[in-house]
Amino acid sequence: MNNFYERWADFFSDALNSQVPELGNSEKLAYFGIGGSGIPGEVLKLLPLPVPYEVFRGYKVKVDEKTTVFVVSYSGNTTETLVALKEAERQGVRKLVIITSGGKMLEYAKAKGYPFLILPGGLQTRYVFPYIFTYLIKLINNTLGVGYKERELLEGVTESQAKVKEIATGLASKIKGKIPVFYASDLLPIAERFKQEVNENAKYPAFFSQLPEANHNEIELYSENYPFQFQPVVFPSDIIDEKTAELINAIIIRPLYSSPLKIISSMFLLAGFTSVKLAELMGLKPEELRLIPKIREITYKAFERELS
Repeated sequence: MNNFYERWADFFSDALNSQVPELGNSEKLAYFGIGGSGIPGEVLKLLPLPVPYEVFRGYKVKVDEKTTVFVVSYSGNTTETLVALKEAERQGVRKLVIITSGGKMLEYAKAKGYPFLILPGGLQTRYVFPYIFTYLIKLINNTLGVGYKERELLEGVTESQAKVKEIATGLASKIKGKIPVFYASDLLPIAERFKQEVNENAKYPAFFSQLPEANHNEIELYSENYPFQFQPVVFPSDIIDEKTAELINAIIIRPLYSSPLKIISSMFLLAGFTSVKLAELMGLKPEELRLIPKIREITYKAFERELS
């Protein structure tokens, strides 16, 4: 079984040594991406940015000529993101950067003269998060001059890996045979990443939900006994998160650091190791995809005329 999360330190190190294009000043930022190429844009919301920032994870976008857009598609052939890119051009966007490993997106970037950053090919999108997110932080630093300490992404992985593996083994064992629901308030993108990783790597049901919203509806499901058992997992940020976890008897996963960049890299690493361990317990191959390639083909055919 290939565990590409074992290589994340090398991936972060390689990305840190990469050069990114200069985009100039930006009044607004937007991120286009979906699936494994979408969650890096979502987790960027955990960082305070000095300009308005929106994430569009689909083909419906709303931007204008003042918006700088990060367009991310690992394969370079993601239909929804290709459609979003063309729609952004129609809406007046002229400043953007494309992050991809190749495909139609790279061809389009070269034809239009757009700046681009190349991702290593031959992997699943979820495994190259270190490259995508490091590129984003570098671009943010260059564009907005905010000065995030990029190296903390690498440190969050190298310093935590032994502890992360230990936590992952225990968490996977507790999840197996139950349906995990990942809860968070401030750390919601991390809860979503855990859900995604369990779905893709372990082919296993998992869900995520936002606190405190879930306290006004969803937590009632824990008052009933079902033939299947839910396993709540909470990533707490405040006293309400803590009290919720206590009430519904949740597993609590606390960040290992106070630095936002270290939290992001170490918690995403934990999500990866947990899901791979669960796949191992289930006797499944994490890198194998069965239905996602089929829906990609169906989606492309639905938009084929617009993309031609």
